[in-house]
Amino acid sequence: MDELLLNSFEELVPSRPVEHLGEADLTFDGRLSEPLKIWEDGGAVGCGGKIWIAGELLSRYLLDKKICQRGKIIEVGSGTGLVGLCLGLSLRKRTDAEIWITDIEDLVPLMQKNIELNELEDVVHSATLAWGEPLPSYAKDGVDVILAADCVYLEKAFPLLEKTLLDMTNKDTLVLMSYRKRRKADSKFFRKIRKNFDIVPITDFEDYNHYLKQRTHLFQLVRRTAPQKASEEAKDHLDQ
Repeated sequence: MDELLLNSFEELVPSRPVEHLGEADLTFDGRLSEPLKIWEDGGAVGCGGKIWIAGELLSRYLLDKKICQRGKIIEVGSGTGLVGLCLGLSLRKRTDAEIWITDIEDLVPLMQKNIELNELEDVVHSATLAWGEPLPSYAKDGVDVILAADCVYLEKAFPLLEKTLLDMTNKDTLVLMSYRKRRKADSKFFRKIRKNFDIVPITDFEDYNHYLKQRTHLFQLVRRTAPQKASEEAKDHLDQ
């Protein structure tokens, strides 16, 4: 399954230019006081080893709104670990935040390398989290925030991601998901999960129109105690 996920994503999105591979220093237009160092592996283990626009959007949003400041925070489908590391760097001096960046086993070495590049070993942890499988101990209880950037891209993985989100959440869990729409089939995931999650479009951030033109969206998923249909506003955003 892991190899299928990696290969299928490459068929849906173009590869980044060679000059964007290697080490990137990111401040997100000065939002970070010190650069975040991210090593991109050039696709050595698939698409996850690159920086994608949805991750950039979610990182900027977290820095601007200064949310997710404490508690247990888990990023799923982390790839390079961009979002979790960005948050970790901004919270380096706090002691009440526990951040996990997770993905398939093949990407754990890359995530760990990026943790070490930024000297964030005390704040950010890397681990395997395979969607659809039983949760590891660190993800079973007390998850306050789930972050997901560009995790909706392969139909065969939709039920696996949905199961993992259901297993990790309750009505109090904050779930933030950024995603770039590439195919009409992507909307199937959101139609399915709206039985258990209220899908709330987030539009109150800088450069919203810029990202919208690139079909890149940000949502909050709110776990429902009973199944319910999505709002018309959410449906409109999913169609854009």
